[in-house]
Amino acid sequence: MGVVVTKATRAETVAAALREAILKGDYLSGERLIELSLAKTFDVSQNTVRDAMRLLEQDGWVVKHARHGVYVRSFTPDEATEVFALIIAVEALALEWALQTMTKSGLQELGTLMDAARKHSYKGDWLAAMEAVFRFHETLAQIAGKPLTIQAMAQLFNQLRLLEALRHARAPRSPHELNTHIQWHERLYHAIEAGDLPEAQRLLREQMQSYGDTVLAALKMA
Repeated sequence: MGVVVTKATRAETVAAALREAILKGDYLSGERLIELSLAKTFDVSQNTVRDAMRLLEQDGWVVKHARHGVYVRSFTPDEATEVFALIIAVEALALEWALQTMTKSGLQELGTLMDAARKHSYKGDWLAAMEAVFRFHETLAQIAGKPLTIQAMAQLFNQLRLLEALRHARAPRSPHELNTHIQWHERLYHAIEAGDLPEAQRLLREQMQSYGDTVLAALKMA
């Protein structure tokens, strides 16, 4: 029996493809997404594209402006600063809760993500390496087991993915910089492994503040 592909499934597939294209820099922050062009690109109806846009809007990837269309989410410097401040605040709590409930399997999952980030970094695959890093942070929230925190972290890191894509498009990471970023996360992993909450929170604040500075510098290059 053949598989029946539903409208929702097609919309989800288009939304996933658009997310990947945005992360690769095919569609940059602030760029308009044209329904008709996308329908031709993906060989689907405009209704399917419209449904995909709604999914992306729900997750914070795009914004819809009445009578002006749909655009890839853009950020002012103040908004970017707020994203990093919120990540530091929310993840500091997630770290505290995660360390209270950390299991061997949880540590293994975090370790696997670090291994993936390191492997992709060695290969020079910026996108895959950073995705493993982002999933590392989201997994911490999942280990903490707080539903609202999981939701907040997912939203915040979707915005961070957009900021990273824009930052990389304007000022690509050097292999050394990417490797340094991975090494910092290895230090964070070891602090978590040791159950050292103050050190883990310190490392989080330090790196997110430094990371935020590089993103703000890229935003100002426009």
